[in-house]
Amino acid sequence: MTPGKDTVFKDTVFKDTVFKAVQETTPSIASRVGIVAYYALLSRLAIWFIAVVSHALIQDYDSALELVLPVETIAQQFFKGIFGVFLRWDSFYFVHIAEHGYVFEQEHAFFPLLPVLMRLVSNTVLAPLSSLFSYTQQLVLAGILVSNVSFIAASVQLYRLTHTLFGQERFAFLTAILYILTPSGIFMSAIYTESPFAALSFTGMLFAARRQYLLAAVVWSISCTARSNGVLYPGFFIYDLVVRMDLKAPMMSNIKALLKTTVLCLINWAGFLSVQGYGYALYCSNKTSMLEARPWCESTVPSIYTFVQDFYWNVGFLRYYEMKQIPNFLMAAPMITLSAAGIFCYASYDLQRLFSLGRSSNKASKDRPMPPFLSLATFPYIVLWTALLFSAITTMHIQIITRAFSCVPPVYWFAAHQFEEGAPGAGWSKSITTFFVMYGLIGIILFANFFPPA
Repeated sequence: MTPGKDTVFKDTVFKDTVFKAVQETTPSIASRVGIVAYYALLSRLAIWFIAVVSHALIQDYDSALELVLPVETIAQQFFKGIFGVFLRWDSFYFVHIAEHGYVFEQEHAFFPLLPVLMRLVSNTVLAPLSSLFSYTQQLVLAGILVSNVSFIAASVQLYRLTHTLFGQERFAFLTAILYILTPSGIFMSAIYTESPFAALSFTGMLFAARRQYLLAAVVWSISCTARSNGVLYPGFFIYDLVVRMDLKAPMMSNIKALLKTTVLCLINWAGFLSVQGYGYALYCSNKTSMLEARPWCESTVPSIYTFVQDFYWNVGFLRYYEMKQIPNFLMAAPMITLSAAGIFCYASYDLQRLFSLGRSSNKASKDRPMPPFLSLATFPYIVLWTALLFSAITTMHIQIITRAFSCVPPVYWFAAHQFEEGAPGAGWSKSITTFFVMYGLIGIILFANFFPPA
């Protein structure tokens, strides 16, 4: 894509507050990265402060925290009040896995990268604190540190990715700011995989945008040890190297492209397969184990992850469509609406490009650059967004869609698109920012006090 001129934003108040510090001169990429990291850090501190205050004012809905962080001394009470706000719901599993390994079969729904990083940080960076804190407390601190540093890294990498793809400084910066205001903000600071996975996702996407496919495959392979979504990322290799293949090129060149794509896909999937292989070795092939072989071991494609999601968490096609789940669907409605609107906006802009899978377009013009969100560079990301939206509304626990989509760049590109003057489909700027801020604020208060959704 040929980079266009800087986008003109129509929300004057928002523009003045966000760009005030950088309006005088055109900053370098390095200085803008520093500004993005600074705002990301401020957002983490603000979320922490709001969570601690709301926890002090509101009684917890659940007392499970007392089992992990018992309160027997003043120091333990202080630790619980300051850091316990990030230890909720799924966080308990990650702390338990980090401390004891995989003890229960249902824990295999939670992938090992975050627990491994928690243990590593606890045993190195936080080791000097062992005389002050118990090992469990050290792991909690490590998890919080990993998540928050990962969020800052994710914010920076999304800025770099956006700038690389579209070449528009302000659009990239606004995208990063909207990501920092993400409605799933509390989950990005808690002991959850959202931030590490987003950082790895955006880094891999940045490598792919630079045609550094091997680096992208390796990074995405690591991401597959954090969340299963990473198995979808080979779609970028398939799109770039196969779908957009030059059919007039020599046959040997295209064969090499197919082989290259195959190797890259296998590298990408290696992370997920290694996690499944560990589960298989633990429950199915370890003859000296005291554990009995589980029924999923005899499946045609044995996968502990799919079994656990099905058996313990009731994840399956249309299983969530029950009357009692209506509140969860209402909770998810804003992100569903935003996603559906963004996908429709992109698809309807150029039907020829849509049906040709990006091989031809009736909108492309050198004299009239497309808005970044509507450009061809966005196409594979829209396909990913569509696949994830379909999976979310048919199969996933729908209440997690907002945090699950924290790793999907077009969510934030479409949000930034709303601030472009005269761009097709723009016009929700105030609604978008209100949703981001209000949903995020409510989420902090609910999560900090152990209220759903999780």
